[in-house]
Amino acid sequence: MKTLKEFIGEKRLLYVVSGMSVFEVTKFMDLHNVGAVPVLDKAHGLLGIFSERDLLRRCIVKELDLKNVTVDEVMTKDVVVIEGSDSPEYCMQIMKTQKIRHIPVIEDNKLLGIVSLRDLLLHDVKIKEEKIDLLNTYIQYNG
Repeated sequence: MKTLKEFIGEKRLLYVVSGMSVFEVTKFMDLHNVGAVPVLDKAHGLLGIFSERDLLRRCIVKELDLKNVTVDEVMTKDVVVIEGSDSPEYCMQIMKTQKIRHIPVIEDNKLLGIVSLRDLLLHDVKIKEEKIDLLNTYIQYNG
C-alpha cells in the first residue's frame, strides 16, 4: 500500500509566506492553478492554509481590500494535518470526516506537501480501473 509521502513523490512544494497580501497570494494560486496553499513562516513552519473558500467567505463577502489585507488575517489557522506515512485511503477518510478538501502532509514536523480531495479521487479511480482491467483479463483467459 502506497504512503502519502510516496503519493506526493517529487511534486514541487508550493507555498506562500506570512505577510503577503491576499491579492499576491491569489495571483500565486491562479498562476499555479491550485485551490489552496500552505502559509509558512520565515523558518518554513506551517502557520495555516489559505483556500478559495477563505477568499470567498473571509474577503470577498466582507468587501475587504485584497491588496491591503495580509494572508495571516484571513487564513485558516486550525489546520488538520496528516503524516507522510499514512495511506491515501486513510487521508480520504480524514478529509471526509473533517469536511475539508485540502490537507497538508507532514513528516517530523516538516511540510512535505499538500493533497487535495481531487488528487485522492483520481488516485482511487486509477486503482479501480486497474482492478477492472485485471478482472477483465482474468475472465477473458479463464472464462
